[in-house]
This record gives sequence, structure tokens and C-alpha cells, in this order.
Amino acid sequence: MSFFDNLGGMLGKLTGADPSDVADAATDHVEGMPAGDLADHLKNSIPNMDATSLGSLAQSVMGALSAHGHDESKINDAGVDTAAAQSGDAGSVMDLISHAQQNPGALKDAAMNFIRENPQAVQQFTPDFLKGIVGKLTGG
Repeated sequence: MSFFDNLGGMLGKLTGADPSDVADAATDHVEGMPAGDLADHLKNSIPNMDATSLGSLAQSVMGALSAHGHDESKINDAGVDTAAAQSGDAGSVMDLISHAQQNPGALKDAAMNFIRENPQAVQQFTPDFLKGIVGKLTGG
């Protein structure tokens, strides 16, 4: 089986699944993942994401950072252009994820919230990240 056949099979399992089941599987996968690995998966997925998904991801990251006591002014002070990130600028979203990596709890919360609110965007993640989600979804 080729890589692309395998990828197609994974996407088929995700599109055929109940969105809440996909979100639960993704949450399980994210919870067990080291923050550095999660940040790498998110950053590597950025080129696959459209501007709407990128803006939603930025909103999730900023919301989670805020919930963990890190307000927008601190993010801007760290050199992250939050307005550009929220508008879907890939480089700014990358900077925001790098910044959030310093707060593993916030980064995990952001990823889980993003997936719950945007289950269709899961298909834009990298194949390795999808593989972990599908594994949780199918009990593998």
C-alpha cells in the first residue's frame, strides 16, 4: 500500500466518523503528547491549512493562553503579531504556536479546543498527526 493510499484511508475514516468521535479521539491523542511534539505537528500542518482554519487556530491558541493567565499584550510583547495571526497569516500563526509552546497546558488546551470547534479542519493536519488520531478513533 502506498503512502497516499494509506492517507486516503485515514481521511476516509475521519470523514465517515461522527465529528464528536473524531474530536474525542483527537483530544485523547493530544492529551498524551509531549508539548514539543504537539507544537511540531501544528507547525508542520500550517502549510496545509487555509486562512480560515489558521485564524481559528490562532483564536484557540490565544484563548487558551488567556485562560492560563497570558493575555494578548504579553503575546504581542513577545513579538507575535496577534492581529495577523487571527487573520490567518501563516508566519504569525507559526510564531504564536512557538510562543505557546512555553506553556504546554495552554498549547494542549488550544489544540483540543480547535479540534472540537473545527472537526473538519482535522483533515488539514499532517499525516503523522492524523495517524495518531485515527489510531485513537479505531482503538488502534
